[in-house]
This record gives sequence, C-alpha cells and structure tokens, in this order.
Amino acid sequence: MSKWIVLCLCMWTQSLALAKVVSVEFKEKGFLFRDAPTLNFLWPAKQAKATLIFIPGGEGRLGITLDRKNLGGFYGSTLKPLSDPTLSRGELNVVVFDSPIQLPGLDYPTSRQSTEHLLRIESVVRHFKDQFGLPIWIMGHSNGAVSITEFYKMLQKSKKEDLIEGAIYSSARMGSNFNDKTRLPILFLGHEREQCPKSLPSSAKMVFEQQQKTNPLKTEFILIKGGEAQPQNPCSSGFHMFYGASEEAYTTIEKFVFGPRS
Repeated sequence: MSKWIVLCLCMWTQSLALAKVVSVEFKEKGFLFRDAPTLNFLWPAKQAKATLIFIPGGEGRLGITLDRKNLGGFYGSTLKPLSDPTLSRGELNVVVFDSPIQLPGLDYPTSRQSTEHLLRIESVVRHFKDQFGLPIWIMGHSNGAVSITEFYKMLQKSKKEDLIEGAIYSSARMGSNFNDKTRLPILFLGHEREQCPKSLPSSAKMVFEQQQKTNPLKTEFILIKGGEAQPQNPCSSGFHMFYGASEEAYTTIEKFVFGPRS
C-alpha cells in the first residue's frame, strides 16, 4: 500500500473520529414535556467561524443513537461538506438536530409549533453557542422550515432574537413564514424543478418578497438548477433533497453566510 493511500486513509479516519453525537439535556418542565435529551449529530470544523444547526423535515425524528459515527444521504452530501476544508471553506460547524419524538401533522405539521419542540431547539442553540462561542445559523428544510420560523417568532416574543445570526429557509413547507417584524438575514433556497406539491418555490418566493418589503437585513431567493429526480416520494427524494446537486446547494449556503471568496 502506497504512502499516499495510507495518508488518505488516516485523514479519512481522523475526519470520522471528529464527527460525533452530542446529547443535550432538556431541563424545561411542563405539562406532558418529555425529559429525554436531544441527540445531535456534529461535524466540527477545525477553522470554524460559525455554527449551522439543521432542523430536518419529515416527522423530525432520525433515530440517531449515541454510537453513530456518520450520516449519509442528504446529510452527508449537502451538510457535511460545509465543515470540510477539502470540499468548501470548511468554516461551519454543522449540527443535525434530532427530535426524540415524531413531529406529525395532517394538513400541516402543527407539532412543530409546540412549546416543547421550540424550547428543545433553544436548548440546542444555547448549548452549541456556549460550546463554540460562535454565531449560530439555523436551517430548516421542508417541514423543518416550520420549526425555524416558529422558533424565531418565539425568540421575538421573549426578545431573544440576538441568539441567532441568520436563517436558511430550504425547500420550505408551504405555510411556514416569518412575520413583518423579522430582522434577520435569510436565504430562501429551493429547486427550480421541485416536484413536492407541499413545497412549491412559488410559495417560498411570496414569503421572500414579503420579507424584502419589511426586513432591512440581507435576503436572497436562490433556486438550485442541477440534480435529478428519483423514483421515490418526491417530498423526500430527488429535486426536493437536492439529489445530484449537493455541491451547488452547499456552496450557495456558504456564500450567503460568509459572502463571496476574496
């Protein structure tokens, strides 16, 4: 085995060793609150300048366990590279939030508006803000967009908006929105060939255009162009999940957070 292959294997192994599951205690008490900790998958960046906390779509529960060493699929291809200096600037710690309970909804995922869910997000944001001492960006994908918009509204009510630096509103579930008091940089990200009827780019553009009128901070609406469809549910695969277009997605996120490379 050549020295080059050995070196590559060592670097790959070291990268996996850095990734880990972080358990965040949930201390809030309330009627029917669960006291289970919130598990989060972390890809730390060696030269981090900010931390991205990602709230998944679907029913919000990935089933991460403490012994998990890596995440594949959308997470590994679109989020992990933001922490990897061989693929990007490598300046973002990336955290994937895993709800300990399912977050269902019939016509709309109203469970993502629950006090427990929003307080769990706050506890995770505070944990990683304290751990790294860096600005926090939150990203909600699909149903996760409901989580981040409702979370920000909760911060507004408690006058804690400065807890987060900005937001990525990605392939957003229709109906999720920011209000006209929002003062936050927001990237509205979607795919021009989106096939999920619950996450139409036209709906996200309406939210973006409203924010342009009232939000004095930076907002952008960007549609991914590459990638391809898959023969699965279009709301959990293909264009909706930036399949085949992960690099286009993560470079767009990175550019919005940090600005263009000098």
